[in-house]
Amino acid sequence: MDQPVQRVCPHCARISYESGARCPYCGHSFKRGSGLVGMAVLLALFALVVLGGMFLMLVAAGNEADRKLDREVSRVQRNLNDQFDQIQGNVREELDKRLPEATPTP
Repeated sequence: MDQPVQRVCPHCARISYESGARCPYCGHSFKRGSGLVGMAVLLALFALVVLGGMFLMLVAAGNEADRKLDREVSRVQRNLNDQFDQIQGNVREELDKRLPEATPTP
């Protein structure tokens, strides 16, 4: 006398002694799927997370580079303005030295 095989449904986790291809409780197949679809979804999700993280890192690096460049441009511009003001002052002093003294007119 053969005893029926005890099987556990992978979907509802109930024990069954049925010999059929489907679970008598939930109706799903006793066979597990190959998992290729689930694996593909997980792989796509992983790739999306990795690519999203890389995108965010590159955006953050670009923003930091922009801030550094703006600070450097502002510093150079201030230095040029200061030097231009100094040269302008030197030119005025030199012109004032070369101009003749104002003489009172009679």
